[in-house]
Amino acid sequence: MRGIWIYALTSTTIYMLSLMFPLISFAQKTGGLSGLIQMTYQKDENKDIDSESKKSSLIQEYRLQYQGSIYSPRLLMYNLGGTFRKEGSDTEESRAGKTSTKTKSKNYNLMLNFIQGTKYPFTIFKDRIDLPTWTVQPTQTFQTKMTSDRMGLFGNAFLGKGINMRYDIRKDNTRTTGQTQGTDQRNRSFLFGIDSRKEDKFIYATYSYQHNFERNKNKFEAINNAKVALGLKPGKNTNLNMDLSYNDNSYNEFTTMTSNTNFNYMPSSDFNANMSLYANRIKQRQDTGTFTTFYGNSTYKISQFFTTNQSLMLYKSSGDFGRDSTESLTVGLVFTRQLPEGLTFSADTTINGTAQQSETSKDRNSYLYSIGGRVSKFFDSIKSEINGGGSYYSYHSSLGGKTARYAFNAGFISRFIQNLTLQSLLNFTEEDTIGDEIEGASSESKTKRLTSDNSLAYFMQIGFRGSLDAKVGTIFEKGTTPRTFRYANLTFRYALRRDLSVNAGINFYTESVGDTRTISGLLGLDYRLRGITFNLRNELWKEKGPTRVRTRSTTFLQASRPF
Repeated sequence: MRGIWIYALTSTTIYMLSLMFPLISFAQKTGGLSGLIQMTYQKDENKDIDSESKKSSLIQEYRLQYQGSIYSPRLLMYNLGGTFRKEGSDTEESRAGKTSTKTKSKNYNLMLNFIQGTKYPFTIFKDRIDLPTWTVQPTQTFQTKMTSDRMGLFGNAFLGKGINMRYDIRKDNTRTTGQTQGTDQRNRSFLFGIDSRKEDKFIYATYSYQHNFERNKNKFEAINNAKVALGLKPGKNTNLNMDLSYNDNSYNEFTTMTSNTNFNYMPSSDFNANMSLYANRIKQRQDTGTFTTFYGNSTYKISQFFTTNQSLMLYKSSGDFGRDSTESLTVGLVFTRQLPEGLTFSADTTINGTAQQSETSKDRNSYLYSIGGRVSKFFDSIKSEINGGGSYYSYHSSLGGKTARYAFNAGFISRFIQNLTLQSLLNFTEEDTIGDEIEGASSESKTKRLTSDNSLAYFMQIGFRGSLDAKVGTIFEKGTTPRTFRYANLTFRYALRRDLSVNAGINFYTESVGDTRTISGLLGLDYRLRGITFNLRNELWKEKGPTRVRTRSTTFLQASRPF
């Protein structure tokens, strides 16, 4: 029955589009006319152990746009358009019954671009959207409607010497009516900005004001926002960027001022340093707080094989939100060496110290260090690589917290057989953690995990028009929670002709702990006939467990004709 329905829909769509083809051909000849005719059908079905639902929808969309000029494109370019969209859907649920929904949306837009290509271009626009909706339920029927009107003016003034002024004025009215309480939202906004750029220097400033009024609730909101930014190059190897912003909201009485300064120094490819200072002041109805953060980091290449990096973080807050501070310093060293015959060795170590002070909790001093190493070897004759590595991490807190972690990993990947990739990965992690003492008590946990991931992937080019991808694999996990995953997937793509292509795929997944199996499939078809594009897609999904079976299916068909 579904196949008969899809065939009928396809035949009807082709017939309707063929009737409109003369109009479309005329539009193409005029050059300024463009648009889209599109129809979409979709059906979804869901089944569970105790519920079932079905939903089908049909969407029609017609879009028409005309672009032209008056006297000359440099004087006035105009763009006039409209979109009509009709959507109907039926939903049937085993618990809630049947619901039908219909919408008819109309959108009209006009844009006038004046004296483009000159020093003073500006644009005027106008949009209107009407969106009524009818909903029929087993016990009631109701209608809602949304209407939106938008209009505005924006433009630029290029004043010379790299100076540009911009402005933007907008008006937006949106009303909703229906079964629930309606809304009448009226928004007004204004933006003014000026910027100047010359070589490596720039400066810009903007101010915006937004006035929002909900008429039905008599709710008023005014938002002021201002920002100033500066960028310059004090020296040959330095860059400085600064910005300051202010935001104020009258409705929730929230005001924030933010500043950010960033300085970068890079005298050579072996050394670079960066410093940032961030400050934020927040003021609410009854609370005020100031927050500052300093970041500093640098990287220095000591020799061909050794690179060191350092980072510093200083944080402080004061005011009604609490008085807290944090100081953190990290130092690291990295060693990398490329040895003969495809052998690579790398090692790294990191040391960090952190001090935290707070009004609401105990002060905490902590330190951590880590060390790790890795070696890899590539065998060119058999197109294979083997690698392995390990690391140790240790953390200590003045409040009694401790963490010790050991990790080892190894891997093997081979492309010795053409189009075939064999991969095997092994990871082992063991971690012991003791939490900080809170009110005389602490938590303790131990975890151990061994994971093995083995997969085989295959790729094949089918002629000049097709391809096949396949992969199967198994993941074993041993330790605290033993479990096994098995997966397989297959993807096929082929262009039967220049105007006809097909794609298909299947995925399988099983998991041992929940004893669940999941399988999904996809079949898609793309066809183009006289400028009309057809897309057909069918998807199936099924999950089976010890106590329940869930299924989903989707059928999608779309016919579209842009012009």
